Amino acid sequence: MERGKPVYAVDEQPVPLLYGSTPLYRDLSADMDGQDVRVVEDNLAALGYTGFTVDDHYTSGTADAVRKWQRDLGIPDTGILGPGRAVVAPGARRVATVAATPGRAAAGPVLTWTGTERTVAVDLNVQYEDLVQTGTKATVKLPDGTTAEAQVTDVGTAASAPPGAGGAGNGRPAEGTSARPQDATLPVALAVPQQDRLGRFQAAPVEVTLVAETRSNVLAVPINALVALREGGYAIEVVGTGPPGSPGDYRPVTLGMFVNGRVEVSGPDIAQGLAVVVPR
Repeated sequence: MERGKPVYAVDEQPVPLLYGSTPLYRDLSADMDGQDVRVVEDNLAALGYTGFTVDDHYTSGTADAVRKWQRDLGIPDTGILGPGRAVVAPGARRVATVAATPGRAAAGPVLTWTGTERTVAVDLNVQYEDLVQTGTKATVKLPDGTTAEAQVTDVGTAASAPPGAGGAGNGRPAEGTSARPQDATLPVALAVPQQDRLGRFQAAPVEVTLVAETRSNVLAVPINALVALREGGYAIEVVGTGPPGSPGDYRPVTLGMFVNGRVEVSGPDIAQGLAVVVPR
C-alpha cells in the first residue's frame, strides 16, 4: 500500500494511508496547530492538493484541500480529519496478516503489516563475529540460482543456540551433555538495495556469502598448487622451459587470503604470467 491508498474500509468508507510519525489523535479543523497538522498537510501536498502552506497550522485552505480529498475518496467532505479517518505509517506498507472479520465491530487490531522492502536475515556463528560489521558487503544466492548484492545493516548482540545444540533448550546443558558455545549464533540483518534482483520471492531460504575482506591487484593460484617446504613455508612449482616433462623450479611464496579454492601469493620471484604446475 502506498500513500493515499485505502488500507481498509469502515462502514464502506475507505481509510487511507498517510506517511508520517505522528498519528491522528484528535479531530483537526481550522485554527488548530501541531505535528499532526503537518502530517496531514505534507501528505495532501504530496498527493497534489494545493491552497495551503505546509506547516503546523490548520487553516481554512487546509480544510478546503481536505474537502477536495474527501470528495475524491467518496466520503463525506467535512474538511475535518481525525482518528479512524486515516492510518499513519512511516512509509509504504505490506499487509502481513488480517485480524478483523468483515461484518464485525471495528474494534481491536485490524491487521499487521511490514515495510515493503524485503530484507535478509542470517544466523551468524559467533566465531565469525569479528569479521562482520555494519556495512559489510555480501552476496545473496536465491533458490533459482540468481544472485543479489546485499549489505549488513545490523549485527545483533544477543547470542542464541539452536534447539538441541548441546543443551536441553532451556538455557542449561542437558544431563550427560555439555553446552557448546561454538554453536551459538547472532542475528544479522542485511539490506538488498536492488529489490528487483529478488524477483517475486517474498520468503525463501537463501545462501549468503559475507565479504569480510577484499584485495585488489593481487596474484593468486589454485590452493593445490602450493608445495610445503621441508624447512617450513610454501612454494609453487613453475613450469620448466626445457623439454616436455623436465622439472621446473620451486619458488617460495608468501600466502595471503584464501577464497573459492584459490590463494593470494607474493614473493621476489613471483610475477604475473608465470605458468604454475597444478597437480591433478
